[in-house]
Amino acid sequence: MHTYVKRSLSMFLALIVMLIALPVSEVEANTYDWNIYSNSIEYKQTGQSFTNRSCGQVNNATQGFFRLPNTSSSQTIASYPIDHRSVELDFGSCSTYGMTHVLARHAPEHFIGNPTPVQSFFNPGRSLGNYEAIIGDIIAQNRTQIANYGFTSNGTVVYGNVSQGSVRLVIKGGKVITMYPSGWGLGERQY
Repeated sequence: MHTYVKRSLSMFLALIVMLIALPVSEVEANTYDWNIYSNSIEYKQTGQSFTNRSCGQVNNATQGFFRLPNTSSSQTIASYPIDHRSVELDFGSCSTYGMTHVLARHAPEHFIGNPTPVQSFFNPGRSLGNYEAIIGDIIAQNRTQIANYGFTSNGTVVYGNVSQGSVRLVIKGGKVITMYPSGWGLGERQY
């Protein structure tokens, strides 16, 4: 019995060593769709490159596309009825919430740089109207969860799909905070 215990203990320790040696929460290099450089991003599939934009350029693009009279962060672009309330997609700001945030952080044509440790991008070629349509579709598909949690200070996360995969939409206090690819469109920092 003593030999059996020694052998079992040895196998257990070998298993622990193997598990410790495995990488944890790292994304394998072949899952990256984007190269992130200090002043641009590159879509690996086509080699297409996008120079980082300024927040002012993102604001101008958003204001022009939606024909907004001003660029106030609280300017509502769209409202989506949920029960007796509405979720609002505001103009927002590049760094915190709303349409300009979605574009500045996750639309390759409007990315402003300063990537997060895990940065994801939609595939290139989407119009601003397409991003707004995705937001509307995800809200329509998740009305009950949004009604229950989307108007609280903690908010809620809901999911929808585009042809490339799952999309995560964050709603807090009845406002669209952000939207981004969930687990795809990942960028790898090259600097």
